[in-house]
Amino acid sequence: MTTERAMVELPPHVLEYLSAQRTLTLATASLAGVPRASTFLYVNDGPTLYFWSRPQTTTARHIEQNPTVSFAVDDFASDLRQTKGVQGSGECSVLLSGEEIARVADLFGRKFPDLSPGNTMSISFFRVAPIELEFIDNSGEGASAPGGTFGAEFHRERSYSVFENLPAFDTDTITGQLQPSTADAGDVIAREGGPADKFFVLVEGEVELVRGGAVLATLGPGAFFGEMAIMRDVPRSASVRATKPSKLLAMERDAFRDVMAQALGTTAEFDKVIRDRLGPLESGV
Repeated sequence: MTTERAMVELPPHVLEYLSAQRTLTLATASLAGVPRASTFLYVNDGPTLYFWSRPQTTTARHIEQNPTVSFAVDDFASDLRQTKGVQGSGECSVLLSGEEIARVADLFGRKFPDLSPGNTMSISFFRVAPIELEFIDNSGEGASAPGGTFGAEFHRERSYSVFENLPAFDTDTITGQLQPSTADAGDVIAREGGPADKFFVLVEGEVELVRGGAVLATLGPGAFFGEMAIMRDVPRSASVRATKPSKLLAMERDAFRDVMAQALGTTAEFDKVIRDRLGPLESGV
């Protein structure tokens, strides 16, 4: 079973900060684990970030090999008590849709009028779909380390996460087991009656749950599905079909069961999630 989930939205103050800044630092890595950090101009549409780069750059090559990235947006303040910024991780991909490229180019033209008009044929636009995002704001907290020790403390708040409805145990344990996948509109991601072989988190796009030809629900970013069939060791009770081009994170059945075993019976939030999702239906997607 799975439940309908509203689109994950950024808090207004975080959205205002992201919209006002101009550059982001993007960290990528090759398949061999060689890291690189680069700075780019960016625009955003809600939590989704867009930047451009030439396709022959190291950053572009890294993203083609390994779409997982980290990023930071900040501005310097000589008074550490005024420090603000955004840090996060996500999945990065090159834009291929002409319609989306035109829309993002227009966003750049509005935010950076000196760049427009211009020829975009020699560059590529990239999208960063966040998995998790933290907002740093020391304006309401002291930035000085307690007791006069060296360094500074930075106040962080978790502002966005595709794991928002999952139990609150260590998400690093989960993310290390997740693998990115994609689905085009119309693709069947999980089939009714099929084996419960994977757990999914929808990062970007939209899917619908279908049982016996009837649409049960439509899910957006942040939705997760597949966990109940795995936990109950039963075939999937419904199909999941993409209605828009979608990006997902998938975890294999055995890895998911291992992760859940660490939380089951010890994490109250996890027990509540299981009880809630077992409520209306007796079998799971």
